[in-house]
Amino acid sequence: MKPLASKAFATRWQVNFVRRKLMQRAAARLRTVDRLEAVPSEANVLLVTIQHELAETMVYPFHFYRTQLNKAGVKVAELPLAAVPGSPAPAVVSRNIKRIFFQPTLNMPGAEAAGAIQTLQAAFPLAKIAFMDWFAPLHLHPAADVDPFIDVYIKKQVFKQFKEFQRPVVGDTNLSDYYAKGHQLDYPVLAPCVPSSIESKLRLWSNFGLSPQMVDLFSSPLSSLEGRNIDLHARLAVNGEPWYKAMRQEAKDAVAQLDGITIAQHGRVRRDQFFAELADSKLCFSPFGYGEICWRDYEAFATGSLLIKPSMEHLSVEPDIFVPNETYVSVPWDLSGLADCIGEYLGNEGARKRICSNAHRGYREWLQKASAANDILALVP
Repeated sequence: MKPLASKAFATRWQVNFVRRKLMQRAAARLRTVDRLEAVPSEANVLLVTIQHELAETMVYPFHFYRTQLNKAGVKVAELPLAAVPGSPAPAVVSRNIKRIFFQPTLNMPGAEAAGAIQTLQAAFPLAKIAFMDWFAPLHLHPAADVDPFIDVYIKKQVFKQFKEFQRPVVGDTNLSDYYAKGHQLDYPVLAPCVPSSIESKLRLWSNFGLSPQMVDLFSSPLSSLEGRNIDLHARLAVNGEPWYKAMRQEAKDAVAQLDGITIAQHGRVRRDQFFAELADSKLCFSPFGYGEICWRDYEAFATGSLLIKPSMEHLSVEPDIFVPNETYVSVPWDLSGLADCIGEYLGNEGARKRICSNAHRGYREWLQKASAANDILALVP
């Protein structure tokens, strides 16, 4: 891709992102109230939300699919979590609220979340509760406390085998377990308290692809896969918890050993430059973050840069977009064979284009079918 084309692509992305973000915030202001008693009597769905980029992606479908939801009779009000009183409401506020979507803060104790939910139940006694776990790691830490008070537990990714949620781990997740053991790091063993009753309540929610940052890239035709100048995109930050830092350093070291190819890898760049690079990259290496799924996975899908990532076969996500050798290319968690994998797909342009096209088309078709809107409606009585 010519540099001017990459720059134009990034500029369009930035304009669309800012436009959608402003529209989302304006819509949120219109539907947001500052106390329980101010919830409009005509509202039948209440979003209890926090301000965090990851948490906001879980609320965005309510805005993106607002036309379909309005036609189905869904009338949404929003309340900041900070406005929920610390004790049960003194009186019933509304019997018209039929579903509450509740977002906890990061690291909010489960008992505290359960208390807030009970307050909401007292104020809206006919409401069913959907707990929106927006956290990146693949765990269910709040489940034991909130289970008695909720009807649905929403997460952006889950284990295909529920028993994995109940397995003792070093640290607090399956990722800390694997990388702490591999790098001989000293973490305690955690035996998760995850009730079996939560399994039937688990529901998958849309991920980063359905966000102000991504939807226009998936709604538009895939950018050209021809003439890309960067062989591999691999800008990797190394920081954070010791196991996370070790994992990311391992990934960065693996990239540093690659010879004879053009790599975007050192330092941080502006977001528009980042997208220009991805649109000009043949391949994108995306190791895990604090959870398996990362922004970069969907950024690669959206820009036509072939995603190379540690295996995701233990996960279920919505939509089912991580299909090895069909929408992305998986490598073992220890990154063995990474260099061979990169060499193979740099040398096989037909396979690269096929996989990139599959990923973009698959997500685009899912968006156009309004699957997330149907998922929301299924959760609203």
